[in-house]
Amino acid sequence: MTAQENGFAVHDLTVCYPNGVRALNGVSATFPAGEVTAIIGESGSGKSTLGQALYGALPAGAQASGSIRFAGMDVLACPQAILRTQYWGKQWGIVPQLPRAALSPVHRIGRQLADVRRGAGRPPWDAAAYISLLERFGFDDPQRILHAYPHELSGGMLQRVLCAMADAGEPSWILADEPTKGLDPAVWQMVAEELSCLAARAGGSFLLITHDLPLARRLADRVVVLQAGQIVTQGRADEAVNAQVEESAHTAKREVRRVDPVPPKDHAVLAAEGVTKYMRDRRSGAQMRVLTDCSLTVDTGRAVGLEGQSGAGKSTLVRILLGLLPTDDGTVRWNGRDIAALPRADAPAFHRDVQLVAQNPEQAFDPRRSIGMSLAEVFAVHPILLRAGRTKREQVIDALSAAELTEHILARYPHELSGGELQRAAIARALLTKPRILLLDEPTTMLDISLQAQILDLFLRLRTERGLGMLLISHEHALLRDFADTIHLLEAGRVL
Repeated sequence: MTAQENGFAVHDLTVCYPNGVRALNGVSATFPAGEVTAIIGESGSGKSTLGQALYGALPAGAQASGSIRFAGMDVLACPQAILRTQYWGKQWGIVPQLPRAALSPVHRIGRQLADVRRGAGRPPWDAAAYISLLERFGFDDPQRILHAYPHELSGGMLQRVLCAMADAGEPSWILADEPTKGLDPAVWQMVAEELSCLAARAGGSFLLITHDLPLARRLADRVVVLQAGQIVTQGRADEAVNAQVEESAHTAKREVRRVDPVPPKDHAVLAAEGVTKYMRDRRSGAQMRVLTDCSLTVDTGRAVGLEGQSGAGKSTLVRILLGLLPTDDGTVRWNGRDIAALPRADAPAFHRDVQLVAQNPEQAFDPRRSIGMSLAEVFAVHPILLRAGRTKREQVIDALSAAELTEHILARYPHELSGGELQRAAIARALLTKPRILLLDEPTTMLDISLQAQILDLFLRLRTERGLGMLLISHEHALLRDFADTIHLLEAGRVL
C-alpha cells in the first residue's frame, strides 16, 4: 500500500454540534502518510474538531457529513466497535491536549504505560524498557516517574509522559493536539525534539494540531490553516505559507498598555514568609524539599510576577497561598493573620478575598453542568453575597460583563465554548466573590496568541478599574515584564 493510500483524505466535511454551532464547513484536504501535517488556527477555528473527526472520535451529538477515507475505509461510517478494536491505540496514537484529564488519577505512570502496550496488542516490556523510554523523553529520574501518580508531576512532566505513551503503543499514525501548550522554553525545546523523534518512529505519519507557529515551522512538511471552520490555506510548509500564518498571528497581537491602577478603597495583603514544603517520595518514602524559605508579598493595587520553569514548584506555592496545602515551615499571612490559624468562621472571608484563575479553563468547570449552574454554585458556598440586596442573576450578569461576556453563555456547557470564552467565564466566577487579590496561575498559556493578548488586556483593565492585587505566574519573561511591577524567579524551590 502506498503512502498516499495509507493517508487520510477528507472531502466536503461539515460538522455541526447540538447547540447549532457549525464547527467545520465544507472542509476538503489530504493528509499523506510519511509526512508531518500541521493543522493551524486560532481558538474556535475547528482544529480539534477536525482532529477528532479524522480519528472517528467526534463528541456525542455531533452531526457530520461528507467523507473521511483512510486506507479505503470510510471513517465516518465505521462502527465505533471496529475503531476501538482495530484503530484507536493500535494504528492511531494520540498525544491529548489536557494531560491531567487524559491520565487516570488513581494509577501510577508505570501502570498506565503498561496499559498502553497491552491495549495496542504489543508484547510486554520489562522495567528497563520503560526506563529507557522515559529517558528518551528527557526524564533524569525515570524510576521515580514510573512510580508517581499524575498529581505528583508538573504539567510539563505530564506532557512528556503522554508523548512517551504515544510512542509506547508503536502506532503508524500519531495525532498530537496542542502538545506544547503551557510549557516553559526549556521543556518546549525538549518536547519539540521528542515530537520530531516520534514522527520519525511513526514513519513520518504525524498530525500536529497547534497554534504554536515555531513548532509547526520546525516539524511540519505540510500546513493546513483553518479559520472559522474553513480552510483558508493548505500546502507545503514553505516560506509563503509560513509568512501568511505569521501575518495572521501578528495582527492579533496588541501592545500591552501599562496604566496606573486606581488606589484601592480597601487594602489587603497576602504574604508568604519563609515558606518551606516537603513532599514524600512514594517509592522510597524519603522527604523531598519542594520549596525552601520562599517569601513574597501581594497587595492591592500591585502586580507581582513569579517566573519559573516546569517543575520549579510554582503551582505548589499557589496551593499554599490559597490554604489548600499546609506549610512545613514558615507562614502565609492574610492582612497580618496566619491563615493556618484562622477561626473557622473567618475562613470564608479569606476565600472570598483571595481567588484563583487556573491554567486550564477546560478543567475549571464541571462538564455535566451549564456555565450558569457553575456560576450559581458560588452563592451556595458564600450565601453572604446575597445579602447586598442584589439578585443572584444581577450579580452574575455584572461579573460576566466585567469579563467581557454576555448572558447568552449561561445556558451553554463547557464543551460548547471556546478556550477564550471558558477562561473569561472562570474570571467571571472569581469576580463574583468581590476579591481584592487574584492569583493567576499561567492563565494564558493554554490559549492562542490573539486570546492571550485579550485576556492579558482584561486583567490589566480589572486591575486599573478595581485596584486588585495580582500574582501572575508564568514562564514567559516578556509577558511578566509587560504586566508586573515586581518579578520574582522561582528556581530550585527558592524565590529569588
